[in-house]
Formats: sequence, structure tokens, C-alpha cells
Amino acid sequence: MLKRRGWLILGVIIATIAVLTGSYFILGKTIAARLPQSVCVPAYEAGILCYRQPKLLSSQQTTAIATSPNGKLLASTSQSTIYLWDLQTKRFTALKGHNDWVSAIAFSPDGQTLASASLDRSVKLWSLKTGLLLGTFYTGRVTCLTFSPDSRTLATGSRLSKWADGSFSRMGVQFWDVETRQWLDSLGDQPVVAIAYSPNGTQLALGNRKTQLWQIKTKKLLHTLNSGDLTALLFTPDGEALLTGSSKIKLWDVKSGDLAHIFSAGASDLALSPDGVTLATGTGGTVQLWQLDTQQLSGILRGSWYSGVSVEFGLGGQAIVSSGSDGIRVWRPNEN
Repeated sequence: MLKRRGWLILGVIIATIAVLTGSYFILGKTIAARLPQSVCVPAYEAGILCYRQPKLLSSQQTTAIATSPNGKLLASTSQSTIYLWDLQTKRFTALKGHNDWVSAIAFSPDGQTLASASLDRSVKLWSLKTGLLLGTFYTGRVTCLTFSPDSRTLATGSRLSKWADGSFSRMGVQFWDVETRQWLDSLGDQPVVAIAYSPNGTQLALGNRKTQLWQIKTKKLLHTLNSGDLTALLFTPDGEALLTGSSKIKLWDVKSGDLAHIFSAGASDLALSPDGVTLATGTGGTVQLWQLDTQQLSGILRGSWYSGVSVEFGLGGQAIVSSGSDGIRVWRPNEN
């Protein structure tokens, strides 16, 4: 009886997903038909950058992407494999070593190391110079991670305390020494969806249903921000403001904790151009481009027909990259 009920529930879930997918596809085609052929955004060095049709970099289902500090490399994940792409040549190297789906990736700010977390309960460190595995440490399941600005510490978190198979993850943010791969400390005691270091490395933003801003050295909770169910976190380059992704994107004053602006859209992912001028958001199956200083929408790019998208800037802000269930797309200025 229990087995039959389980199959019944599974069938309902599959049917629901099919209906939602079909509706999304129809709605997506309607939206895409209304999107402009070109989206132009301001840039300090280049003046104006205009984006048209993207190039398909990969058609594989992609669960996470990240770009290197110099913008030349793109790391992407598909099941248990990591692909390291040269965005200029479109060539890639496959990094294999995990035994289960890769759940999060991050580049170190010094451009030397890539960190990958997997549902196999490990985090691996890879040399970007050689592509070789530097080491592994066992953290439990991790769904978000980021390096400190000096690249010496890795912060990890998990959105779940207990998984469907009965395994547990540590709550709060866990800090790890990158060189020795030893656990250092923890901060907070709740599930964590996203983590972000302030540019000077003294503060840490983390959150789940709300966002907390901590002083790292003293472990002092500075502010609790009503971000809503969190999807992404992003400090501005000067460290004076924090962006939170949720059903509405919100901009916060870091010093006071006050809400500075609510954008007219939500986002599953956030990325900021290196010059700090353009905010890119993953919103449904689109990439929305905003002028951060005026909070005005510059335009919308179609990132996927079937799923939400993740978004990154590459090549010094010249390229926009999106990923979803139907692959990776790259926009370059003035490309057709």
C-alpha cells in the first residue's frame, strides 16, 4: 500500500512538472517574441556595449557556473563533472574526481584555485595552472561556497540540515583553511542558501529566509535584513551596499542596514560587471540587465526556453554568460 501510494505521489509530481514545463514554454515563446533584437548597456571603458544573439557554448544541462577573476575562464558543472572553458577559444578541460553531482563551484580571488562541492560530501580544490587536484576535505553536503578576498579561507554552507537519504549537513557557515584543508570555525546556526564576503573581508553576508550581516572577527551580528527567501547575495565593489536576490531584488545600505531600493523584479542569481555599472540578474528564463546607479532596466536577453538561469560576466565585462537546463549561452558585444 505504501509503495503504491509512493508511486501515485511520484506520478502526480511528474504530471505537475509536465504541465508547468509546457506552460513555461508557451509563455516563454510569447515573452521572447517581445524581446528587442539588441540590448545596449553603458560601460566606463567601452562606452556602450550592445548584445544581440548569443552563441551556444554547450548544450549540456548545467547546474552551476562561475568565471575567474580575470574573466578568461568559465567553470561549469554537469552532473559529477566540471568543465573549465577558455572563453576566447571555446576549448575546455574536464575535471573529474567527484562521485556525485557537483553542487557549487567558486574561483579563488587570486586566480590560482577552483573549489568544487559535491553531494558526495566532499569539497575539492583544483589547480587552475595545471588542472590537477590539489586536495580534498570532507565537509558533509555543501550547496554554496566562496573564498575570502585573500584566498586563504573557504566558507561553505548548506541549504538543508537533513537530506532525503538521512544524511546531515552542518548548519551555519563553516570556515576552512585552504592550505591545510582544516576546519577553522563556524558562524550562525541556520541553513544557508548564499554566502558573500565584503570586499575588504571583514564582514560576511549569509542567509536563508532572511539575510544576516556579520562582523567576522568578533562574530557580532550587525544587521538582519528582511530579504525574503534568499536566492543570491552580492556586495557592490566599494562594499557600501549589498544586493539580495529573492522574489524581489533589494539593495541595502551596509553601514545602517537600511533598505535603499526595491527593484521591480525578482532574481534567482545576481552578477555585477567589473566596473560596477551593470547588474545582471537571472530572472525566470531571462537575463535582465540593469543600471545599478539608477536602478533602471536596460533590457532583457533570453537565456533559456526551459528553466531558470544562472548568470556571470566574463572577459572583463565584455561577455555575459547564462546557464540552465538547456546549456550555456554567451553574448559578446556586437556579435550577431
